[in-house]
Amino acid sequence: MAVAEALAEVARVDARLKWPNDVLVADRKVAGILLESRSAATGSEPAELAPTIIGIGVNVTQSRFDPELAGLATSVVLENGRSVPRDELLDVLLDHFDRWRARLEKEGFAPVRERWLVLADTIGREVRVDGQMGLAVGLDEDGALLLRDAGRTHRVVAGTATSRGGDRD
Repeated sequence: MAVAEALAEVARVDARLKWPNDVLVADRKVAGILLESRSAATGSEPAELAPTIIGIGVNVTQSRFDPELAGLATSVVLENGRSVPRDELLDVLLDHFDRWRARLEKEGFAPVRERWLVLADTIGREVRVDGQMGLAVGLDEDGALLLRDAGRTHRVVAGTATSRGGDRD
């Protein structure tokens, strides 16, 4: 959410969220986020004490992409016709990140979930996640994607969401 909000503020683009970790503009990926918990790999610390490494990549100045990515990826320059200062984007992104982190710690996941749903691109789409197909209908109280298929709702906690027909991932 911090990335989408920073892109909207600094670059003036309509950034949307694709579950679980992509940021889209005009249905193409402009940014991605990766998380890794060190204790998950080692099992040496209680989960609440585990450091989490967060990697954020934003396509800022790319003016073109290789043909195999051209329909899937975009950049700030391609979307608004101008570059934005990377330092400014980073400062605003970190400010939004800090505000959401503090709010999560103080108020829990509910406000984060509510804002995520406002920015969501995934909800309302038919998607496939690691072999499970269904209509993305929401987020569970812990961030799991809720997929409805044949009257049943499934919780999906991890995976890559691909829209029906496989046109993006």
